[in-house]
Formats: sequence, C-alpha cells, structure tokens
Amino acid sequence: MDVQRARTRAGARRPLAALLLAAPLFWASCGRLPARMAVARRAEPSVRAVLEAHAAVRPAPPRAGSVPLLLVADGGGSAPAPEKRPPGASAAPAEVVVSTAVPFAPGALRDARLIRLRDGRGAAVPLRAKPLAVWPQGRSIRSALVAFRAALSPGERAIYTLEYGAPAPPSQGTPATQGAPVAPGATLDEALLPNPDGPIAAVLPPSWYAASQVCGPQQPAMDDRRFPGFESSIERGLARMTPAYDSYGVSCSGAHRTYYDGPHALYQRFLRNGDAVRYRRARAEAIWYRQNELRFSPDRRLAIHVCEKEDWSPSRPLSWHTLRRMLGQGMLDDYLLTGDPAAKEAVVAMGEALRLNLATLTGGKEDALRATERNMAWAMMTLASTYALDPRPDVLAALRGLADRTVAWQQQGASGAFEHDLHRADPSECERGPRGGSPFMTALLVDALMEYHALTGDPRIRHVVARAAGWLEERAITSDRRAFRYLWGCETDAYDDSGTADLNLLIVPVFGAAYALTRDPRWIAVGDALADAGVQSMWMKQPKHWNQAMRGFGRYLGYRAQLPGPPAAAQRSAGR
Repeated sequence: MDVQRARTRAGARRPLAALLLAAPLFWASCGRLPARMAVARRAEPSVRAVLEAHAAVRPAPPRAGSVPLLLVADGGGSAPAPEKRPPGASAAPAEVVVSTAVPFAPGALRDARLIRLRDGRGAAVPLRAKPLAVWPQGRSIRSALVAFRAALSPGERAIYTLEYGAPAPPSQGTPATQGAPVAPGATLDEALLPNPDGPIAAVLPPSWYAASQVCGPQQPAMDDRRFPGFESSIERGLARMTPAYDSYGVSCSGAHRTYYDGPHALYQRFLRNGDAVRYRRARAEAIWYRQNELRFSPDRRLAIHVCEKEDWSPSRPLSWHTLRRMLGQGMLDDYLLTGDPAAKEAVVAMGEALRLNLATLTGGKEDALRATERNMAWAMMTLASTYALDPRPDVLAALRGLADRTVAWQQQGASGAFEHDLHRADPSECERGPRGGSPFMTALLVDALMEYHALTGDPRIRHVVARAAGWLEERAITSDRRAFRYLWGCETDAYDDSGTADLNLLIVPVFGAAYALTRDPRWIAVGDALADAGVQSMWMKQPKHWNQAMRGFGRYLGYRAQLPGPPAAAQRSAGR
C-alpha cells in the first residue's frame, strides 16, 4: 500500500458514479470491442432476445437440468485471416472446435457422460466431456471440459443448450430395443482437445457461475443493486487506466502488473458478467503471467517466480517477494474455466515447489510464513489451489500443516489478530511495533482460510474467521469508523486516519466470510457500512489498485447474497 499517497488523500471523497444498466453491463461482449475492453454499452435491439434468454437462467436443482451456452464468433486468439472472395460471393463458415469448462455446484453432477448438447434448432451435437476437477468433499464434479464443433460467421452468435444429470430419452427403435436408454450424450472424441483461444468463445450465464461456487461465492454484477458505484467504477477504472493495465511488465521491486493476482481479479470480473470480452481479457492475463512471470525446472515439476534467484533450490527459503508473486488462485481459475492443461501444470508445479520448501520457510530462526499474514496467505492459497487439482495426501498434509500453524498463531494473542513484529516486516512503515497486525494482510489470510475450508470443511475455521472479524470491527478500525488502520499496534504511528479507505474493498470480505460461517447478519451490516466508504474512495492508478478492489469484493457480494431476506438498508442505493 502506498502510505505517502494514502496520507495525502486522507479525508478525500469522490462521488459515486451512476448505476449501470444491467443489459449493457452484461452484454459488452456482444460487439467487437478492443481486447483491452471498452466501457460497457447498451445492447443492440438485434440481440435483445439473446440477452433475455441468457439472463433469465437461475440455479438449477442438483439433478437433471439445463443451461444456455452462448457462442460468440469474436475471432479469439487464433482466428485465421479472412479469405478474399469476389463481390457477392458467399461461403459457409468453416467448422471449428469450440471448448469451454462448465462448472457445477457441489453435488450437482457425478458423471460427465451425463452431459449433452443441443444446437439452436434442438439437434443433438456430438461432444467430448471429461471432468477437470472434483469437489474433495463428496467427489462430485467441480468443473468439466466440454468440446464440440460449430460453424459461425465472424460476429455471429448462437445459443446452444447444455443438458446434464439424466439419461437421454428412451429410443424409438425396434420392439426389442424400444424403451432402452440411449447411451449418454457425451460422444468421446479424442480429437476434440481444449481450444480456449479459438475463434468462437462459449460462455455461461453469470447466475450459473455464481451458483456453481467454482471460484468462490459470487453475485452477478447485473444483480448488484446495493453497490452500483462499485460496478461502474471498476469498469471505468480498467478502461481508463493511464498507462493502460496491459502496458505494465514484470517488476521485481516496484508495483508489478499482477500484484494481488491479476489473473484472479480479472476472472472474478468475468464470472460476475459472463461475457466473451471479459473472458478473453482474463484469459490473456493468465497466459501472459505464465509466459512472463514463471520459471519452471528442467523437468517442469517445479515452478517459481522469475524474480527469485536463478540458483534457487528447495533447500533455500523462497523470498517474501516471491511468495506474493506465486499466483495459485489465478492459475486455478484459468484451468477450471478453460481446461487448459498449461494452467494445471503451473498450479501443480508452484504447489510442489512450495511444498518442498516449507521446511526451510518455517524451520529456521524465524518462521517466515508468520512474519506477516500475507506470507502465510499466499502460501496457503497456492497449496489450496494445488490440492484442488492434485488431491494427494502429501499436499493435504502440507495444507493442513499451514492451517494448524495459523490457528495456533491467532491463539497466541488475545486480540483476534495474527500478531507479529511490525517493524521486522517493514521498518519504513513502523519504527517500533513488536506486536501488531495488518488488516489488509489479514483479509488475504482469511481468503486463504476460506479456500481451505471449502476443500476440507475444517470446523476450526469458523472460530478463527469470527475472531479476526471481531478484531477488525473493534480494534483495527479507525476512530471515524470509515476505514481500517493501515497497521494496528504500531507504537510510533497509530495510523488513525481513513486515507486508506480504498483498501476497505479488500478487507470487507472478512465480514462476508464471518457471516457465511456463523449466519449472524450483523457482520453484513458492518461490512456494508465500510464498503460504502470503500466504494467512494476507489482509486485506479495502477493494476495493483484495480486488482486490490476486484479480487475480493465480488466474493463479499456473493456472501451477502446468501442473506435469507436482505435488510432494509440493503435496498438503498449506495449513492443515496
């Protein structure tokens, strides 16, 4: 966080932007917008019927169901140059492989062979379907690759129907075969490999992604009536950033492009909108990260960030700066939403490097993972992402070991914080603070704990998260109750100002997590008040600041969407 910048901005407030209409927010992808994403615009009348069909979908029960699959021939990353034809001549579009990853909520589907696809006319479409990952608790499918062939002209769209969870209808054959169930609809065709960057993108409604919980709880952006200022500002901030988000490169000392996990933040944005433009943007960032920021061992079993020294081995602890650049969540998102094997390779290789390094990270004179909450958070996120795709006993043992250390860490103090030496973590920010905590780093750690909890159901996490939320509300908040102290417990600087309120959007998901685990609606009331101040203070100077706002706030909205009946305050616009 830029402390000097924060102090010069203490007390500054900016008016909330007007509420975006749901249709333009959702369907910015329907036009041929630039790859860096233009500001969302109104849906054209010609796509109104498609919009209504896509937006009307609601979560299906965990049995037989269907969901519309929107195909958009937007060119992708591998579209060939158009052929030159004489004026007036026409040619049928070529058939290409289309692929997507279809997520499912826990318990919704256990057999990928029970996935079928129909085109816009209702005809069955041959496809290949295979599981990409399962939910560790219950072993149902978390995400499945679906690949098939389709032919669309450039700019054309089509809606297919994906059916799942029940055998196909009885056949109408001879009396001997009449009434016998038809074979499951997933035609196994090994030629249909993942093609996430092909000329046709296939996306699902945001309500489906939200119900699947594939990358954490979500609320579709078009359903967010509580914080319209967030929805407009987050889009405007990305589109108007100067220099542009994707002009930043790799930095081993300053604010790097993927700070706070840029691929994860951009995939969170896509999930909440479900459109092809945002999908392509998130996908491009995930590929850029792998190509520019990861270094693999010769056998590709291990991967670390390129800022780590080239002679690194697991016998030497990874640097703190490397830990925060190992982006397990973003690479997990990429695999679960595209099926790209390169994404899985990156997740597993980063996780293995970290697993083998844990002994040196935690076994020296100082436990490096408990030096700051952030160190433990990034390590736990990486191992949780690895376990989600490679559920080996040794990975689970390493992940549980980090959870054990985190639980014990909080219990060693009475505050509810994960107390540590603030001066040791960064002498320039605190000259003396032997026992303190960082609210924004604590939020990252709670996010990691919730990832761990989703995979294991560890009952201890409920108490840990509730205590952390209580500390934030009672002790780490500023005296004007509009923000959180940048550091809590620093003896030479109380940090009692709300100039860092833009960090609220990173921190308030802790209150959403506390609600999800305890079902106490008070946590949402606390979170909403601080989120209002955070939305007013959004600041999008660099990718770091955009990622910080986007990576967790969508999850907060997903947590609060679980309220059985939104309180009256939740019906008010944040701008009124």
